[in-house]
Amino acid sequence: MNVELLNPFTQNFPEAVVATLEDAALCLRYNSTGRFIAAGRFDGWTTIWDAETKGIIRTLEGHVKGVVSVSWSRNSKYLLTGSKDWNCVVWDLASGEREQTIRFDAPVSNAVFHPRNSKIIVVTLTTCQTFVVDLRQGVSPRRVELAEDVNVVTVGEQNGTAPVATNGASTNPKASITIARFSRDGKTIYAGTSQGTLLIFSSRNKSLLRRLKIANNCAVKHMEFNQSGSHLVMNSTDRIVRVYSIDKEPGSIIPTLEILHKLQDPIQRSPWNAVSFGGDAEYVLAGSGNIASHSIYIWDRTTGDLEKILEGPKEPLSDLDWHPLRPHIASLSVSGLIHLWGRHVHENYSAFAPGFEELDENIEYEERESEFDIEDEEEERRKRQQEEEEEVDIDTVDPLGGETLIRGQIPAAIPRAILPAATDEEDTWADGDADDDNEYDWFPPVRLDEEEEEEDAD
Repeated sequence: MNVELLNPFTQNFPEAVVATLEDAALCLRYNSTGRFIAAGRFDGWTTIWDAETKGIIRTLEGHVKGVVSVSWSRNSKYLLTGSKDWNCVVWDLASGEREQTIRFDAPVSNAVFHPRNSKIIVVTLTTCQTFVVDLRQGVSPRRVELAEDVNVVTVGEQNGTAPVATNGASTNPKASITIARFSRDGKTIYAGTSQGTLLIFSSRNKSLLRRLKIANNCAVKHMEFNQSGSHLVMNSTDRIVRVYSIDKEPGSIIPTLEILHKLQDPIQRSPWNAVSFGGDAEYVLAGSGNIASHSIYIWDRTTGDLEKILEGPKEPLSDLDWHPLRPHIASLSVSGLIHLWGRHVHENYSAFAPGFEELDENIEYEERESEFDIEDEEEERRKRQQEEEEEVDIDTVDPLGGETLIRGQIPAAIPRAILPAATDEEDTWADGDADDDNEYDWFPPVRLDEEEEEEDAD
């Protein structure tokens, strides 16, 4: 459907479930353009779905236990999967084969790619250990564990002052890291702990930059950034969703966080199983952990007001993700089904032509005086010839943002796919031995063996 036919003044969030994908998934994520959905399954397989056709384009077999984490590379050529079998696998979706397999000493709880280079990943284990793994040539050591610096004093969430160094060791007990994420620019790593603190590390030298107190002895469960990296949403075991704004001084990588909202369910006090931002960060959403419902809460990020509660199937929600460009949501139920949420679109047919008029009831048509006059045939022939001689551009496409793209280029309208030029030591470090994931809107090639298997199945 043409984007021009949609009313720009309607609500910008989904209304109901429009499709359900039959799967047995534990986790899911949209890629940077929202074209594909990666779903990690109970049986150790990973399924790649086409969000438009609702069909499977890849199945990846590489784990012997459930896949609990999936992460897309910058332009979707590589996929990272983390599993309970203690392994992380980097997949090359061009061939459908393993690129790398990383073995750990405990089950993996989450793993993500660096936003500038898919050869750098951060992995958190169920033992609350977090490692930065560098797969580039000539790098040593390849695996570094993130740990707290005892010489950093706790900073309260209400004052955004810089960390203060002490001469002696801190009396605060060492907290275990429960989740870790790269910032959108890849220069820092945000890690939530079991003690309710947020640790911010430098991606390049792994040093601790800041330590912020988020909640009192409540473990951080989930953490997500918006596409531009200017806001952060966190969920902890105290059943409060916290929204922060992120600011940086020019020339500094140390961020300053300011809390904007504390969101919760004031009636049922439901726990949350997933949090995220809308594609343009206009909304904050959270998936309820209520065992009797499949509910998604949507708040306005600016005001903190509750805008909508989406009620789905009568089964608990385990994960969700918002489409990066459109008002669509993919939610996951505990049975493994993937539910796609969207809006019931009312087409605006008057957008086809300026003189088109929509009628509520039949009216008598009045013929114009010159409506059926014979026009100059020579003039008509000249116009048709001019239209036929006009060159048609088939190399450019017009995405939702309205910016003209050429296949292979990276658009500025899609922050997840941006790879700006290196501006400091952190960017230069990350771009060393870069990957080959440079083509925007990359589509995995069709494999002949998959076509043959489908024919044999029929």
